[in-house]
Amino acid sequence: MTLGFAADILGFDEGFTAHYLTYTLKLTNEELWQGDWARGPAGTGEFDWILGGVNRLDGKAPSIAESWELPDKQTMIFHIRKGIKWALNPKSEASKLVNGRELNADDVVYSLNRYSTLPTSYFRVQYAGMATTTTVTAPDKWTVVIKCLPQYYGDAVSLYPDYAAIVPREVVEKYGDMRDWKNSVGTGPFMMTDFVSNSSVTFVKNPNYWEKDPIGPGKGNQLPYLDGVKILIIPDLATRYSALRTAKIDNQFGVAWDDAANIKKTNPELKFSTYQWDSVYPICMRQDKKESPFSNIKVRRALCLALDKDQIKNVYYGGNAELLNWPVIKTKEYKNAFVPLEKLPASVRELYEGYKPDKAKQLLAEAGYPNGFKAKLICYNTPPQTDLMSLLVSMWAKVGVDVTIDAKEYAVWTSILVSRNYDDMLYTYVSGIGTYYKMINIRGPAQYNASYINDPVVEEARTKMETLLFDEAKMDQLHAELMPYLLDQAYVIAPPWPYYHVFWTPWVKNYHGEYNVGYYNWFTFTKWVWIDQDLKKQLTGR
Repeated sequence: MTLGFAADILGFDEGFTAHYLTYTLKLTNEELWQGDWARGPAGTGEFDWILGGVNRLDGKAPSIAESWELPDKQTMIFHIRKGIKWALNPKSEASKLVNGRELNADDVVYSLNRYSTLPTSYFRVQYAGMATTTTVTAPDKWTVVIKCLPQYYGDAVSLYPDYAAIVPREVVEKYGDMRDWKNSVGTGPFMMTDFVSNSSVTFVKNPNYWEKDPIGPGKGNQLPYLDGVKILIIPDLATRYSALRTAKIDNQFGVAWDDAANIKKTNPELKFSTYQWDSVYPICMRQDKKESPFSNIKVRRALCLALDKDQIKNVYYGGNAELLNWPVIKTKEYKNAFVPLEKLPASVRELYEGYKPDKAKQLLAEAGYPNGFKAKLICYNTPPQTDLMSLLVSMWAKVGVDVTIDAKEYAVWTSILVSRNYDDMLYTYVSGIGTYYKMINIRGPAQYNASYINDPVVEEARTKMETLLFDEAKMDQLHAELMPYLLDQAYVIAPPWPYYHVFWTPWVKNYHGEYNVGYYNWFTFTKWVWIDQDLKKQLTGR
């Protein structure tokens, strides 16, 4: 199976590159947990398994850990599956070093402690308190015990089991790290055999893989079905879509609505599914500065009212967008944490429904800005952002707010996001939906709280949320109860958020549009799907 991908692979070692960016590790290495394929579209349909941010405990399935216990809010006990072998690639010196031995609890302890202690790891950078106080031990060869402080329990449960690839100790000790792709060794369904930067990644089937198909027509069959996977890195959009149309790739995610319409016309044989990405892009505003106009709720509400949301949705996005998308989007997995627009108070609905420039001018005058004010809006220097920002700026100009767009190169923009170092307005992304219970998008010092929200109502809700971990039904309810208040405060400006498409060729079987089966487990769907080679030959001649 051949996949199309827009960006180069940035790293192969989670000790140095964040989990959500180490794409190849999802095919070559495994974690304690994985997403439950049997509860997705191939089975009960409770999960779509598209969004990376889906991180519900009721959607976890055994992987390296065959079972587990969560006896209290500071302890996790994992029972390691026996019979898992490290993949043996005879052409890889790193693989031969491990020699296909059996994985055990020591491998898990070594890997998790490595991520806790390496100063460059995501755990240490983003969750230093958790990483420096959590202990991972193995009382015996097949048991792993993770102990954390109660205040870090939510972080620890969400990260250690399903956000950390297990790696072999001997490879790290010989080579220093696994940043060189040639050091890739895992227990996953595939082995990486080649990598060409900005070109391609090649994987072959791991013949010693342990897992069986849990459901469907292939229930009980040995996984993976595919002989191999290739990822073609094609940064140019037109070239990538041409590869899809000519069947040079079998699968493509992230297709915008206008391109999707063209592909449907030219290639009606292609299968597709639609989705909304959960890491939405709002405009955040510095509210921690008392002299800033954005510290005034009337100004924030005025900026929302001054946007013609229907025009953005129906003209800019061709109707393929949702008006309400923050603080969470509506998804199958988190539907009870979301309150639809029609059920929200009138004071919230007016921010999202219709176009009210006169009301916006009135609020600006009441806030002390009868003639408006000037501000700078930072975004990434790419047409999807600059074009939308230009449209919004033209709308704000009609109520006297003069906003200048400051489009930055990607590296500079990313640096600003991480540091929250800006003066007025910042177009940025928020954390995925699976972190809603942590409330890191609306509180605390992390990059995702780019509006510098510091609200006692939010803090009280977070304290209550900690007492509910992980009663997910009650957690959803608490978030739904908080959502009207958050929206009423207009802490961010969330323009309509578009739908995207995933396309795939008709000979890809047992597939329904999945992308992440687990917590940011990109491409893992490949171990459950197969290619109908007769159908492919019939339709393409090859």
